[in-house]
Amino acid sequence: MKLTEKIGNYYNDVVAEMKKVTWPSKDELRESTLVVLTVAGVLALFTFVIDESLNLLIKQFLR
Repeated sequence: MKLTEKIGNYYNDVVAEMKKVTWPSKDELRESTLVVLTVAGVLALFTFVIDESLNLLIKQFLR
């Protein structure tokens, strides 16, 4: 099998698979994005609080 045939077969397979994909609607995408941003924000806040708490605790031990 020649390289050009392999590339052609690969391209055809990709096109066939992409036709099977179901993309989310705008509302689903907006909702998922909001969930991701909310969770990321909560995790960032949690990490900040833990980091600052440990920072204060370590400073107290070093005095």
